[in-house]
Order: sequence, then structure tokens, then C-alpha cells
Amino acid sequence: MNARPDDRFLARQWFNGGSALPLVRQYLDDGRPDEAAMVARMAIRWDDCPDRDALEATLLESASAPDGWLTALEDFSKSPSEERWQELMSFVPEDVFYQRLRNTIVLLMKLGCDGNILFRCATRLGITSDVFDLAASGTVDPDVIVERGSESPARAMWLALAAASTSEIRTEADDALNEELDKVGVPRL
Repeated sequence: MNARPDDRFLARQWFNGGSALPLVRQYLDDGRPDEAAMVARMAIRWDDCPDRDALEATLLESASAPDGWLTALEDFSKSPSEERWQELMSFVPEDVFYQRLRNTIVLLMKLGCDGNILFRCATRLGITSDVFDLAASGTVDPDVIVERGSESPARAMWLALAAASTSEIRTEADDALNEELDKVGVPRL
């Protein structure tokens, strides 16, 4: 790793309430896109994230997203399908596939993409930590998660994720939503 002496200074500025953007930019400038994306994703999770739009732009940069990628994601989010996902991801270079996948999940969640379809698409080849956020968002039916694990050697992990998503939904729900969840059979925990 080719860390610079001011990495620690920039990280401390961010942890003390400043923006993560200078640290992310430095990582990108130093050819460290994985570190840049990790910090950007962490910073964006904070409700009061300064420079949110600029940090989201660095996610595209860290994954070497081509021109028009964001427009393609916006189009996909309006009419998602597994076939369109395959078209979207089929020519992603292998060396940036992981970052592109993770960043795509985050951006599609922000764009309000159908959670069930996004979950099916994003987990076709495996799982990333962003899938846990997607499952906890309340936009993925637990049955969809259980279905993904039905033939998997990691079935227990998928079942645990489905249970956790149900718990998250119930924890965040108000009385009216809990009544609706009772009607459709989502268990109370």
C-alpha cells in the first residue's frame, strides 16, 4: 500500500465532522479506487454527510463507470428486469466488476429501484455487504431472499438474512404498517 503521510490527517478531519471528500479524492489520485470507494460509501451512509453528491460521483469514478452509466441506471430503475440487468453488467471489465456491482446497488437503491428485482439481480453471482442494506431497506420481500437461498450451500445465511430483514421491517414500522404486515403474514418478533 502506498499511503501518504497526510492520509491520517485527512481521515481525522473527516472523523471530526469534516468532509470525507478530500481523503476520497486523494485515494483516487493515488490510484487506490478500492479505498476511495470504501470511504465514500461509509461517508454517504451518514445522514448529515457533507458533499454527498460529490462523493456519489466518486463512486462512479472508482468503478471506472463509462459515460452514460448513471443515465443507464436511471433507465434501469424505472423498468428493472433480470434481462436488462444482464445487459447492463455483461460488459463490465473484470478488474472493476466488484466496485461497479457495489456502487450500482447503492445508486439503484437511491433511485428507488424495485427491491425484489434488484435483490435477484445483485445476488445472482454471490453477495456483497450492500445486499444486507438492501434487505434491511424494507423493499425486498423475505420470500425473495428465502428463494435465493433455496438451492444454495449457504442456505442458512440466506435464511438469516430473510429473518433479519423481517425484524428490521417490524422494528421500524408504526402501528398502521404493523397491522398491514400482520395481514400479509410477516411475523412479529
